[in-house]
Amino acid sequence: MRVKPAYRRTWRRAAVVEPHVLQRLRTVEILEEVAGISIVHTSGSIAALMEWLRTEPRSQWPHLLVVEALPFDDAQQTRKTLTSLRQAGIKVMVISSMSPKAAARTLLEFDLDGLITKEDDESTLLDCVDEVLAGEEHVSALARNAAAPDPRTPDLSPQESKVFDLYVRGKSISAVALEIGTKEDTARKYLARVKRKYIQLGRVAHSKLDLARLAREDGVLL
Repeated sequence: MRVKPAYRRTWRRAAVVEPHVLQRLRTVEILEEVAGISIVHTSGSIAALMEWLRTEPRSQWPHLLVVEALPFDDAQQTRKTLTSLRQAGIKVMVISSMSPKAAARTLLEFDLDGLITKEDDESTLLDCVDEVLAGEEHVSALARNAAAPDPRTPDLSPQESKVFDLYVRGKSISAVALEIGTKEDTARKYLARVKRKYIQLGRVAHSKLDLARLAREDGVLL
């Protein structure tokens, strides 16, 4: 671990949002003892952070938010919240497992100042903190690699993607057709194209179980 340099500025403030207590405590320890940053708030959820911000004067708000990626069933609300924090002048740095790939790709589309993975080491975390607080953007190599397209993932059309997603989530083909507003035969054709594209890439895609497995592998099912 890097030794805390004497010149590090102690006026910088940070908040840490991490649902896992041990990871949260370790992140706080690194930021305080190594980076020389004052931790003004810690909690297990972004909601708790927002509640705290509403009671604090802006002069006490953090310069930096270090937050674990939140569940992606509310990705749009998460993105909106993080964007509003950045607009308020808070730098946002996300630490994520970057798994599955769908979540990783979604994160890269967010407006963030920094992004690293839980597999990155502490030096990478500190480098990211330094660059973000200096006004630069930092995405670690592991984060970029985690979101890189898989050459074995087929290029599906929007309609094929919709059919694939709904079908592997348990809907019948008739229910899928009804939801996307098309005939059942048309929905079957879309599904057949999905299977064919996977098979052309050398991946087994004959049954619904096969498709569900592929969906998990490719991050369609989170």
